[in-house]
Order: sequence, then C-alpha cells, then structure tokens
Amino acid sequence: MATILCYGDSLTWGRIPNGGRYPKHLRWPALLNGLLGSQHQVINFGLPGRTTLWNDPFLEGRNGLAYLQAALETFGPVDILILMLGTNDLKRHFHVGAFEAAKGVEKLIEKSRMPDSHDFPHPSLVVIAPPNILSPTGVMAESFDGAVEKSQHFHQHYQDIAVHNHCIFLNAAGVLQPSEADGVHLDTKANEQLAQAVYMLIKDTIKS
Repeated sequence: MATILCYGDSLTWGRIPNGGRYPKHLRWPALLNGLLGSQHQVINFGLPGRTTLWNDPFLEGRNGLAYLQAALETFGPVDILILMLGTNDLKRHFHVGAFEAAKGVEKLIEKSRMPDSHDFPHPSLVVIAPPNILSPTGVMAESFDGAVEKSQHFHQHYQDIAVHNHCIFLNAAGVLQPSEADGVHLDTKANEQLAQAVYMLIKDTIKS
C-alpha cells in the first residue's frame, strides 16, 4: 500500500468557488484515491490560505514550510508527496511573484529530504504548478490584484525547480483552468481533470 500526501492550499482542501467546501468525494485527492484503488491511501492535507513559506499577517498557521516536517511525521512514512502551493503567494500583500513562489517550493523540497528521527525514507516528489488565475471576482479581486499576470509564469519557474531537483512535474494550467465564478478555485470538472492528470503521472510508480 502506498501513502500519498497532498500538501496544498484551498485548491486541494476543496474550496467551492465563492464559498463552502466540496463533499469529500468531489475533492481531487479523493478522486485520485478512487483511481488508484482502496489499497492505497491518499491524504488530503490542504489548508485554505496556505503559502509556500510566507507568514500571513491575516491568517494564522499558513506558512507551508513551517508545518511540512510535522505533516510528514504525522502521516509517515509517506511514499509520494504532492506539492501544489503558490497561488496564495501571489496575494498582493506578499509583494512576490511566481519566481519567488517557485523558490518557496524548492525550500519545501529540501525540507522533505532532510533526515528525521524516525528514519523514514524520503518520499518521491510531485511538483504541480498551480493553474493560472483568471479574472478574480468578489472578495478575491482585492486580494489577488495583479496576480493574473504573475500566475502566467508559474509553469516556467516551477518546471525549472522540478527538473533541477529531480521531481515529477505537472503544469496544472495545461489540463484545467479555475472556475470563472471567482477566477481562483476549481469547479468539479477541474477537480476531476487534476485527479486524472496526477493519476497518469504516478500510476506506474506505485506498487499494487
């Protein structure tokens, strides 16, 4: 049995565009588990507002780097770690772009490969470049002011980081786009598309 840990933000957690949370069976990690089979365990450890490594002054506990080691120990040993973070890094109060988000992901990669007190083997890594942000609406509009153009560069910088660090790479923008309802979060179809894309990437590396 393989343990796959999905470490992400609200796109992994299952945020419904413009509010609420999808039932478990509609979130992409659960859909991925269904594709892989019940003999494997896919853990959804998404958290709305989570960043790669920035401390959000408005939301407590959202620094992804600060909590990754604890997550790996809590659910370990983890066979595959899926990282999809960076969308929240583009909120205007952080004043950073896709390059800095990718460098944050690189720090997460490094953290996942550090020795731990349990001698767990290091997980295989899947780095997902988040989908491009569309025109944010409602409460998203102010937070993500200027983020649309920045998000166009996720693919380039994340791929560079993934290749350099020998990670499996997926460009989410190549298989889906956010809901037009708020320009940031995923509709049910996009959750299905993401689960299928990840499944195709990892199915041959997982033992039945």
